[in-house]
Amino acid sequence: MVEWYYLILISSVLNGLATLVEKNALKTHYATEFSATVSPFVALISLLFIPLANFNISVWQLLLITAWSAINAYSYLLAARAFRHGELSASSAAFGSLPTLVVVVLAFLFLSEQLSLVQYIGIAGMIMATYMLFFREPKRPDGKQAFESSKYKYVVLLAVFVSGTASVFNKYAIGGVNPYTFFIISSISMALFFAVFISIRYRGVREIVQTARTYRLPISLASVLTSGYRLAFYLALVLVPVSLAQPLGNAFYVIITVAIGGLIFKEGNLRRKLALSAFLIFFAYLLTL
Repeated sequence: MVEWYYLILISSVLNGLATLVEKNALKTHYATEFSATVSPFVALISLLFIPLANFNISVWQLLLITAWSAINAYSYLLAARAFRHGELSASSAAFGSLPTLVVVVLAFLFLSEQLSLVQYIGIAGMIMATYMLFFREPKRPDGKQAFESSKYKYVVLLAVFVSGTASVFNKYAIGGVNPYTFFIISSISMALFFAVFISIRYRGVREIVQTARTYRLPISLASVLTSGYRLAFYLALVLVPVSLAQPLGNAFYVIITVAIGGLIFKEGNLRRKLALSAFLIFFAYLLTL
């Protein structure tokens, strides 16, 4: 059996690569088109694992997976919009750490979980680092800003909140469910949610088909990488709690996207963002203690 930390490492690397492909593709794609086109391909890939799945689950488990899929689909769309209109090195640092903060705060507010002094320090540190990352960005010599518009800073924060909420659902939805079953049902559910959304807002399935034909390579790469990192993470959750797997995975993800992504896309103030990302990862780790 593969050790859980290898699965987390594989998941993080594939997730980071998927984000780099997505960021590059979003130079010419709209976020909704890209997200809605990748999802059905991920669903098709998930069907390859039907022989390993066990669909003997309860209606309650099915509803939880479906609810998680809806929340996660919305989070995925918000993240795509943030990547398209902002610097990867800023937004990915938030996506890689702040959902942990949301989970801890929601557990405190709604599940009456008590916080330790170390966790309070972690919360304060993450709020400070986030403020410095998003609202105290020094001006670049070329005059460019980290985000096209200030509203996309709040899109990132909204995506973080939605992602954290999805993590809470994930904790209960995947419990006792075969990871391959979870992967298949959640992938199909997300594809259906995106199909409905793009049918309401845009040209529906025709938009997906057109995007898939025009941008075959980035869509194919993103679909394979996304399938890989999700399945590896679900397999890891069978072996360890999400509270242990997610912070470690996020740390690797932030290193890949902030350092490598920042260099590839020539983003500004990279050393500062790396330092703030390190602080975010450290304070996120404190929240898990």
